[in-house]
Amino acid sequence: MMEERNEYQAQIAELMAENAALQGEIDTLKTSFNTLCTTLNDVVRVVSQMNGDVRDNTHNNSVLYNRLCNLPYEILDTRFQGKYEIPKIMTWEETIDEIVLHKKSIARFGDGEFGIMFGVQRWRFQREDEKLAVRLREVVQSNEENLLIGIINFYGDLSHRTEAEADGIRSYITKARAQHMELLEKNRVYAQTDISRTGSWEKVKYQKRIWEGKDCVFIEGDKTRMGVGNDLFDNAKSIQRILCPAESAFDNYDAILEEAVKQPEDKTILIALGPTASVLAYDLAKAGYHAIDIGHADLSYEWFLRSGGSGKAAVHHKYNNEYPEGYIVEDIHDEKYEAEIIADLSK
Repeated sequence: MMEERNEYQAQIAELMAENAALQGEIDTLKTSFNTLCTTLNDVVRVVSQMNGDVRDNTHNNSVLYNRLCNLPYEILDTRFQGKYEIPKIMTWEETIDEIVLHKKSIARFGDGEFGIMFGVQRWRFQREDEKLAVRLREVVQSNEENLLIGIINFYGDLSHRTEAEADGIRSYITKARAQHMELLEKNRVYAQTDISRTGSWEKVKYQKRIWEGKDCVFIEGDKTRMGVGNDLFDNAKSIQRILCPAESAFDNYDAILEEAVKQPEDKTILIALGPTASVLAYDLAKAGYHAIDIGHADLSYEWFLRSGGSGKAAVHHKYNNEYPEGYIVEDIHDEKYEAEIIADLSK
């Protein structure tokens, strides 16, 4: 009798587990259906806005085409996930936790880095460079235990983006997706590139854990000036700076790496140097350093201070490639900044 009772209880437990799994699938399908309906409504709205103006029609047709091409990647139905590959990406918080708690270095890959790897110049600050392209491919496909590879979270659902942002991403990724997936691994878990972006005080506080109480060396462009005029790095124990060319820094890569490895290995290296930073973080991580490709962290903070959110703004005393004529930079005279410079390779 007792054995039968135990058997029934086991069957009940198994059925409950199956029920929970089915409920999860139902919830996923509901979410997928809602996302599909929202996207189709957007498509209907775009079509309804079309008029006789040829230029308007061209634009709207392009938006419509991109939305339809990207539709399978934006819905969460598990059947679509089985058919289409979407990279697995950590959250913003998980990425910083890996950097802080497990002392992981990170090399980050955005549209600029992928562009260089496929012979396209997307930003002014780095020209096309075949040698750099080869090194970037080496890094993005590497499997160093102490190095995270960061990519942008724009391959699937875009509901966390504004409408304008989402359409911009669709326009880009529809053409570039195949190239990206040529280099990315389906079963690998990637880090999040957006550790370089703020947009809220909560994010700023979380981000500042990376350098809290650390002796830091900044490797940056000579017009980047991380932390100058703001308090983003006020919780670092100390700051020293190696200045590099503001544009096409990879031309001077050997000298930059040679100077970097002169630093003690217990220093935290923060790199803001465009695509060159991805390669440098990789080489320094292999050499035993804690190297963070920090990108636009400082600029993003400057934008946040001016806009109160993620909107971009002019920062006249810093190189600002994401703002019109941001490459025109005002001179500054800051004794503290100048005292922190231990090497200037920008000349």
